[in-house]
Amino acid sequence: MSRPNSRPVAVIAALEQEAHVLVNRMPRAESVGPRLSVWESGGLVVMVAGVGKVAAAMAAQYACDVLKPRCVIAIGLAGGVEDGVRAGQVIVASGAAQHDVDARPLTDKKGVIPGLGLSIIAADRAVAEKLLRAAGFESKDARSGLVVTGDQLVTSRSVREALLRDFPDAACIDMETAAVGQVAHLNGLPWSALRVISDSADETFDLRGVVGFGVTTAAGLFEKIIQSVVDEL
Repeated sequence: MSRPNSRPVAVIAALEQEAHVLVNRMPRAESVGPRLSVWESGGLVVMVAGVGKVAAAMAAQYACDVLKPRCVIAIGLAGGVEDGVRAGQVIVASGAAQHDVDARPLTDKKGVIPGLGLSIIAADRAVAEKLLRAAGFESKDARSGLVVTGDQLVTSRSVREALLRDFPDAACIDMETAAVGQVAHLNGLPWSALRVISDSADETFDLRGVVGFGVTTAAGLFEKIIQSVVDEL
């Protein structure tokens, strides 16, 4: 699948709804990893891995082992960190943390990964800056920030506020980014993420509306941003 003279950019999404515009004109790859849907064209490989940290980590390691990419980017929807957020803000990951990791007393605080001694996995600065510049042309609300990740779909204001007490610098909440970041970090691979805010991570969450927004709006943003910057990454 990988080319001898060209290392692709690897993009990982949880849901095909998030990636459908990006892969619309891309052919399916001839070989696929376990439980992965893969498309490849023009120096870009897109993988739909499924929801959650294990699925994201599996896809990221598969990319490292098989595709040998020059960088990896996680894309997808995310919950906001305050009431009444306007759907559509683009967050480019400056780093990511796992809000549901708590290994105390092996570690000194919540979120620290045993063995790494880190709670925040920093994104590659050059990759993040290029993504942010491209995102700025597509969204006035684009900014960089910390993505907090856990195997939990947050639909409660009280849960959201509890997460923010532990991670006050969080820009959004998702279920995959930090897993991709940890695998990339351990493999020495540059990484970042594009997340589009779809909801307020509270009781106003509406699954049909969120998925519909992903299909009609967020997927187009991902395609425009990635395609405009893929050759620079």
